[in-house]
Amino acid sequence: MPSRILRDGIIESVAVNSLSWEAELFFRRLMSIVDDYGRYSAIPQLLASRCYPLQIDKVKAKHIEDWLKQCQDVGLITLYDSVTGKPTLEIVNFDQRIRTKSKFPSNPDAKEQCITNDRQMTAVCVDEVEDEDDDKGGKKTKRASRKKVCELPDDWEPKASHKQLALDEGVDIERATVVFRDWALGGGKMYLRWDQTFSNAIRTWLKEKAKGVSDVPLDPLGQPIKIWNAK
Repeated sequence: MPSRILRDGIIESVAVNSLSWEAELFFRRLMSIVDDYGRYSAIPQLLASRCYPLQIDKVKAKHIEDWLKQCQDVGLITLYDSVTGKPTLEIVNFDQRIRTKSKFPSNPDAKEQCITNDRQMTAVCVDEVEDEDDDKGGKKTKRASRKKVCELPDDWEPKASHKQLALDEGVDIERATVVFRDWALGGGKMYLRWDQTFSNAIRTWLKEKAKGVSDVPLDPLGQPIKIWNAK
């Protein structure tokens, strides 16, 4: 089993704490079996035997299916079909030192990830083409630069497109913004395109955390705060 760097940020992660107890335990066990890229087969029967080798009589495929969905809904993992058609998962921002070649194909819909000099995945490759004069005959060459992932900027605000999307999805944009900020900053999330990440969250897990429009206040996990009236 590969050694893993488990950061204490998981304790204060809004996403992790929004999971059920069983799903959180599954996610923690999942971190122990994925490869250096955070990838592993998403076949429920296989995950049950690998994550719970001594409790295979208690943990069934249907349990794994539910926990996978919970983890995906809060943005902890990505589920996809590999180029070979096999169900695969990848832990988001796994951030482990790369030692071996992955046994599992990458997500064909994801941007190519860069590997730094110390063999750790910390950035996403984005080709920005710049024209430069070459010393030989003034030919034009192309240089690809790299943008690194970053934390949610302090001045980040939802755009008009987000408000329209929230309206279409039946999401309270103000509550969604608060929950999203807590999730991003509290969990130390690192992304390249935060606007797109917010749009995806509105379409998925924020639909439950900030559903509809109401005057009932929410806690940082997006759950209604109960107000007791003493009579």
